[in-house]
Amino acid sequence: MTKIAVFYGGKITRHLVMIREAARKLGVDLKLVSYNLVSFETETGKVSLRGEDLNQYDVVFFRTTGKHWEEVDLILDQISKIKNQKERPIIVDPMVREGKASQACKAWQMVKLKEAGIPVPKTVYGSLWYLYGVMGGSPLQFPVILKGSGGDRGTRVFKANNLNELEKLIKELRKSETEEGKRYMLQEYIENQGDYRVLVLGEKVLGVMKRYRKDKIDFRNNYSTGGEVEVAELPEEIKKMAVEAAKVCGLMVAGVDIMPRNPPALRASSLEKGGLKLSSKREDYVVLEVNKGPQFWGFMKATGIDVPAEIVKFLVSLSKNNC
Repeated sequence: MTKIAVFYGGKITRHLVMIREAARKLGVDLKLVSYNLVSFETETGKVSLRGEDLNQYDVVFFRTTGKHWEEVDLILDQISKIKNQKERPIIVDPMVREGKASQACKAWQMVKLKEAGIPVPKTVYGSLWYLYGVMGGSPLQFPVILKGSGGDRGTRVFKANNLNELEKLIKELRKSETEEGKRYMLQEYIENQGDYRVLVLGEKVLGVMKRYRKDKIDFRNNYSTGGEVEVAELPEEIKKMAVEAAKVCGLMVAGVDIMPRNPPALRASSLEKGGLKLSSKREDYVVLEVNKGPQFWGFMKATGIDVPAEIVKFLVSLSKNNC
């Protein structure tokens, strides 16, 4: 039987419990493993889960990494010492296998997506005061989005309508930059009627939901910040772009956020219930970000898809027993 370890930091969330319950119903041996269990002893030279052997697992899924890259690297190093590669657990995701924390950052994503020819918002990265200074000569115009490179499910995303608002934001955020090492980037603001979350598992698009703000004062569409969600569809070319974006960012389980660049991306048609058809041209969209270990409660509400069960089935399909 396939054995799966799902690593997490902090408390066990509702999403983790749902994955564990889905595995139980499917008869899959899946264990939620806290980073607190990771231990290392110089005398044995072995990294373990408080004595439990990592090699017993067929698939190791780092659902969250966040502040736990030290533990992640210790685990990866231990797995790499298994001489027979076929006996090593499968690591999810490829980005994690690199062991580089920077690859989980949004600024790094913007660089790699742009290099791969995938459209992204115009973006400038740097220290907060640098971002303030470049507004006079950058390709950006107000309003602009000030966004944390580390993400945080929409909580470190701000809008500035003018230089005074930007200066105020920067003064408020300086402490997080100087004392906590948080980094930021400026992005163009794109007027919109919502964006799309595409859930990707490997080479497959599991489904699409549209997110739109309920509070007209708030510019964010995130479900986690009070936005509304509904099931949606995207043209095949755009769904392929979502899969490519996830692959470029080294993620196999990903939530890809896509936004139409401008109203002309909408054409009158009967493809969707609302009488609107989205353009199939990539240049009419931008990939806002690619999320590792995406939350899926809102997605399930919108689409009716049993996401935890699909994630478990996907992890089983990666098992070294199935390779």
